Parts: sequence; C-alpha cells; structure tokens
Amino acid sequence: MAEPRICIVAHSHPEFSKGGGELAAWRQFEAMRAAGRDVRLVAASEVGTQYAGLRGIEPVTALGEDEYLYMFDGMAEDRLAWDDPFKRRVLVDFLAGLDCDVYHFHHYWRVGVDLIDDLMQARPEARFVMTMHEMLAICLHHGQMVKTRARELCRRESPMSCLACFPDQTLERFAYRKAMLLAVLSRFDSIVHPSEFIRDRYRAWGLTAPHDPVVENYLGDPLLALPRVAADAGAMAHRFGFFGQPTSFKGLDVLLRALPMALRTSPGILMTVFGAEREDALRLFPVLEPLVEECGASLTFAGRYDPADAVALMRSVGWVVVPSVWWENSPVVIQEARRAGTPLIVSDIGGMAEKVLPGIDGLHFKRAAPVDLAAVMLAATQPRLRADLGDSLRDVLGRAEFLRQLDDAYAARAPRREAILMPAGRA
Repeated sequence: MAEPRICIVAHSHPEFSKGGGELAAWRQFEAMRAAGRDVRLVAASEVGTQYAGLRGIEPVTALGEDEYLYMFDGMAEDRLAWDDPFKRRVLVDFLAGLDCDVYHFHHYWRVGVDLIDDLMQARPEARFVMTMHEMLAICLHHGQMVKTRARELCRRESPMSCLACFPDQTLERFAYRKAMLLAVLSRFDSIVHPSEFIRDRYRAWGLTAPHDPVVENYLGDPLLALPRVAADAGAMAHRFGFFGQPTSFKGLDVLLRALPMALRTSPGILMTVFGAEREDALRLFPVLEPLVEECGASLTFAGRYDPADAVALMRSVGWVVVPSVWWENSPVVIQEARRAGTPLIVSDIGGMAEKVLPGIDGLHFKRAAPVDLAAVMLAATQPRLRADLGDSLRDVLGRAEFLRQLDDAYAARAPRREAILMPAGRA
C-alpha cells in the first residue's frame, strides 16, 4: 500500500506526560511528518479532561498542525471502556471523519476497546494497527505482571491467580474481560510489539494476528542526529547513573541498597539519580534513609530531566543502571543509553534482558538482588571492561528501517470479523 493516510492515536501526549508509550507515538509522528508522510496525531489529554469537567469545552481540540487532543471519559482498568457512550461516539465520528487509510493505536488505555470496535464498524475499509506498550489487557495490576501481595513475578495469567491478587473481582468477570478484549484486539490487521518478550506474552495469552512483527520503538530524529562520542573509560568506569521515576517497580530501592555495599569495597564509586529528588525517593522508601545517609557525597539526586536531554546526561556517566523489578517491555532508557554510547547494567528479566546483550551492550544482575547488583557494579569499575563494552555497544534502529517495518505492518490485511457489540454499562 503506497503512501497511506495515517492517523496515530495515543493514550497521552508528551506535552503533559513523558512515558515511553506517548514518547514512542510522538516520535513516530514527527519522523513520519519529516519524511513527508500524510500523518496526524490524536492523543488523550488529562489536563483538558480535568478542565472539561469544570466548564464546557470541545471534546477534541487542535494542538498544532495535524495534531489534536481529545478529552477522555472515565475508564476503569478492569473494563477498558468508556463510561459515557455519547462522548465516545463524538470521538469516533471525529476519527472516522479524518478519512485515514490506517489507524495506528499506541495503547488501548484511555482509548477504549469499545471505541476501537465502533471505529472499525465506521471505517471497515481502513487498516487497523496496534502497538503494545505493556500488558494491561493481560494483567489488572497496571499491566506489570507482578503480584499485588509482594513484588513476586507473575509468569502466566490464569483466573485463579488473578483472583488471588484481586479478591474483589470474580472468576466470571475475569473470563468476560479476557474474552471481550481478545475479541476486539484479534480484529487488528497488525499487532506491533517493541520486544520479543511482550509478543510471547500476548501470544501465550491467546492473541493471534496475521501479522505481529517486533518493531523497536523509534528514538526520534533529534537524538539520532547526535554523534556518538567515545568516552574515557578510565575516567568514567566508576560513575553510575539511574534514569527514571522513583516508582515501586523501577527498582531504585534495590539500587540504594546495593550502593553502600559497593562503596565499602570501592569508595570511589559515584552514583547520580536522574529523575528524582532525595525527598521523592525517601517518600517512597522511608526505611532507606540510613543507607542514603551512609552513601554521603557518593550519591547525588539530580531531579527531573527533559527526555530531549537524556542522551547528553547519559554521557556524563560511565554506566546506566536499570534495576526494574517488573519485566519491562522496551525501556526507552535502554535505547537512550545505547544511543549515548553508555553501556548498561540491567535486571536479568523481560525486555531488559532481551535488549541488553551481556558482553555486548552491558551486564546483567539477578533481579531484585542488591548483593548481586553490588558485585556487578564492582566488576564494572574496571576500565578495561568499560572500554570493551563501550566499543561493542550497538546503536538503535534508524528512521529509514523503522518506517520500512511500519510500512510492512500497514500493508497487512486481516479477514474482517463481525463487530463486537460492547455493552454500555459495566460488566
């Protein structure tokens, strides 16, 4: 299919939220527009939705050229459908009126499987593509596949194991939810997965598509334009950096437990936490205050940063540490570090283990194990190892190859199935 008219639909916009999914959608939009493609972006706006609740504004507003924000309705993770069918219909009519050949969804959260079903009915001749950014359809625990009672990993979904995490639900509701989500998601022409890991999880869950390629998220033209500069391994080997928000799943607490252990053997280690202030970390992990105090000047909290500055900031450290305790899918921090030429130390699970090849892009450590992380950090302080991994570190996917892979996804066509009549009320 030559030069289709494309609509990218995203669950948020990086103007208001800078998560990996919304950044991936925005960077795809920018890259396609720069390449002369006929593309527009329609993204949910939490800010606009809150404002609309106080005073009447249009449900869809222009943000820039071929760029729109929509006000999303209340949506529960256990249903992933709009509470107000009228508001949903207004957005469906707007999207259908764009008359696009391809509707490419980045996520279904804040989008709604009922909206997708309606749009498929309104535009049966169009192609529909979905990029999976996490596993919310499979797991009610924010799509993390980590058990609610502890941070124990969940390796497969089943009604009984889900009921153990969410005893307020019922087996019938879990079965209904899965059947409804599969019925809609299975109608897509292509399901794009940023990692083999997440594709395997969705296939095991039961989602099949005629075309389900693995296409790494695009890092964006501005960051791809930056040169990769070799670092002085001797000066950088003892410098480590954490990049991200201090959530309970990102493993900052694992890192803060490991750092004092490493410092006792190698007091010259320096750690910088980008993305949080000291108060942010201690608010989430108050029991770690004595360990933070013990680290003294070896630990610095640098606060929040703009994703546009990530590559430059990563060049200021010798290693990027990704200690997440959940599986991750395709963490943008890994792409940023590879673009910067900075090797990584990552948890040995999920998309992290897939995206960082040991001995090529960095090192692995046992997930949620501070002692093992401390040992790996000590090994990483050797300048020879830092130099070798800096030389072998792979770069990220380029724009031309990214667009070629998307064109393949847009050319796929699934047999059209019967529409799913989503109920207006809660299941």
